[in-house]
Amino acid sequence: MKKLICPLLFLLSFNSLLYSQDYVISGTVKSREDVAVSFANVLLLKATDSSLVNGTSTDEDGTFKIKGIIAGNYLIKASFIGNESAMKAFQLESDTEIGSLILNDTDQRLDEVVVTSSKPRLEKKIDRLVFNIENTAYADGDVWDVLKITPSVMVINNKLTIKGSSEIGVLINGRKVNIPYDDIVNLLSGTSAANVQNIEVITNPPAKYSAENDALINIVMKKNIVAGYNGAVYNKYVQGVLPKHTVGTNHFFKGKKTQLSLNYSFQRDRDVIYYTDITNFVEDDNVSTWTEEQEYLNNKKQHNLSLFFDYDISEKTRLSFTTITLWQPNRHRTYDTETDVAGDDQFSRFLTLNNSEIQNLNTSYYIDYIHDLNEKGAQLSFNAHYTYYDENKDQLIESTFYNTDGVLFGNNDFTTDSEQEINLYSVQGDYESPIGKSGSFGTGLRYAGISSKSTIDQQGFDRDQPGIDPSEAGAFDYDESIYAAYVSYSGKWDKWKAKTGLRAEYAETEGELETENTSNERNNFQLFPSFSIQYLPNKKHNFDLYYFRKITRPRYNDINPFQTFQSTFSTIEGNPELKPSTRYYIAGGYTYDKSYTVELFYKKAKNVLSELIFQNNDNNLLQFISSNVNQESSYGIDFSISKDFTNFYNCYLLTSFYSETFRFTNISTNSLVELDQLGWFVRNSNSFSFLSDRSLTVDLNLIYTTAMLSGNTKVDAFGALNLMVRKTLYDRNLSLSLGIEDIFNQGNQFKQRNYQDQNGTSLKKGENRLLVMGLRYKFGNSKMRDNQKSKRVDERNRI
Repeated sequence: MKKLICPLLFLLSFNSLLYSQDYVISGTVKSREDVAVSFANVLLLKATDSSLVNGTSTDEDGTFKIKGIIAGNYLIKASFIGNESAMKAFQLESDTEIGSLILNDTDQRLDEVVVTSSKPRLEKKIDRLVFNIENTAYADGDVWDVLKITPSVMVINNKLTIKGSSEIGVLINGRKVNIPYDDIVNLLSGTSAANVQNIEVITNPPAKYSAENDALINIVMKKNIVAGYNGAVYNKYVQGVLPKHTVGTNHFFKGKKTQLSLNYSFQRDRDVIYYTDITNFVEDDNVSTWTEEQEYLNNKKQHNLSLFFDYDISEKTRLSFTTITLWQPNRHRTYDTETDVAGDDQFSRFLTLNNSEIQNLNTSYYIDYIHDLNEKGAQLSFNAHYTYYDENKDQLIESTFYNTDGVLFGNNDFTTDSEQEINLYSVQGDYESPIGKSGSFGTGLRYAGISSKSTIDQQGFDRDQPGIDPSEAGAFDYDESIYAAYVSYSGKWDKWKAKTGLRAEYAETEGELETENTSNERNNFQLFPSFSIQYLPNKKHNFDLYYFRKITRPRYNDINPFQTFQSTFSTIEGNPELKPSTRYYIAGGYTYDKSYTVELFYKKAKNVLSELIFQNNDNNLLQFISSNVNQESSYGIDFSISKDFTNFYNCYLLTSFYSETFRFTNISTNSLVELDQLGWFVRNSNSFSFLSDRSLTVDLNLIYTTAMLSGNTKVDAFGALNLMVRKTLYDRNLSLSLGIEDIFNQGNQFKQRNYQDQNGTSLKKGENRLLVMGLRYKFGNSKMRDNQKSKRVDERNRI
């Protein structure tokens, strides 16, 4: 029984493996009559658990090559139209010629040959964690649901963090698909998890990537490694207070030189959230308490479309084209607010109705050219990218006021029309080459250009209201150019492994407010070093140390110098004077038996970008202002465990104990404020597989965190327990899933601001307890797919 208990005090390891020398495996597939077999399927499996590593098809002469394989023990097997070869075991230490794989007459299907994991597996490498999700209970859900159970990832009220940082980039197979954060949630919640092979949590991003992100989430999609066609249709239904529905389809095709993947989904979501906000405005020892009850309704339709196309120009040259589009043709949002006022000599109550219509288009295009220079693994690659983003928002705010006698005495109605149009484009070239038998070198150059244009038109507002200076009409143009270069090196020596890199970035920015004929120009050059070191004295012990320095540039909508309205007495304000934020992180840890880890960490950041909430006591106004937090620092210790306790039970557990400090300027008093917080959190994922064919899987996941800081706000404790069950039928072609999120409905969020002249609280009550149902049906003539497309673009998450 002790083996079935997941101890609390074991930790998350950080890194295990480094870049190693890649080798080529070659051979021939023949029939029993010694005739070469064209277009046979060749599968490379791990010797330890028979999980799939790679695969290919033979050429017309029956020969094959599998490239980019690291040293280790493997199994290899061939199959063709129901016939297969015997499994051949071998140890890979250099480029290897396997010889001939002879097909026999056994009638065993390809999908029966492949042995896959029936529960989540966590692989630890020197700069990342690899979370394999295939055949888990969440495989019929969406990618956003899977991120909620991914090791090291925390999702609280749809806010994504890794190791306490929200500076996270999202990639598809190594290339960024950054879009506004809300659209990231929308995109991933509309993408089927059944298309995902694994999720990499890159905790120390290589120097080839932008210096923007503390961590990267790389979603590794599936592709066909067997010639042919397959597809799927899926349906997901979620019931909270209101229903949400997603339908979609995926199609995969592989020919001799081409590979195509097309994915489409349609979402119809209706959400409701209730807020209770209490603000105590203080002026000359007089206190007026404003209690706001708000109902937020969100009704949206969304189309997600992605296409990936690969063409092998030659054996050494590949060309790829990718497009990803997110389109919201009609999103309707309503804020229905009732505010009661106590202690004010003018108001007793007022009602506000905020209706807005939003249309959003985000489409991106990528072209990749990759050329292998020699058989040793040297490679030259080029990437070009273009993104177009356009958002239009029309808003009508209607307010009705009642005096201290409860008598109607006034109205204030106004409209806001705004648009933001952004064009992003970039080009990048990379060169990679092995050095000796145990090292690799990389270098590259990159240029990115950004052009953003924002306009606003507000009409009908009572502009005599004290403390409010709304943007009546305006146009703000923002242009940015970023030049970057990097070098990186990785290698291993006896019991040591290392990976290091240095990235240089030079940025030029110019913002111009046309209505005031003012402009603001800046330029900035900075270096961003990073390294990871690993010492492995033997197979049981692993020591790690890593460090990085990063930067975050302001998001494009945060620098718009406009004052817009959430209600008559609350404003949202951009800030063209925002400064880039810089930060560094250092951590060291120890892992025992690849399962139990302890890690110490320290991080510090300056000019942290955040939206801070300030109450204007003179004018009874709440202001949501894009700001720089002067300094943020934290230190702590992580414990984790990731282990198969039995052949049907896998447990992952992470606990973290930390101290954090925020220092910022209170704009109403122009004085420095320091907030401190001691806290801890726990993440626990338990995965079970049942029945002889492991076709029934169950996942039980817990998250709990004590109070934490977010900008100038303290967030109270939060917890949730989720359950998901999945059953596959008809040779795994049909799968059904059923689950409950936040079983005990503990996901409500309470925030408070209580320092100097600030005194307010906010309670958010959302649709926490959800019933989730999923269905997926696969069809086609090839079972294995993996669309390995990658999007590495570094500015799009700043939209």
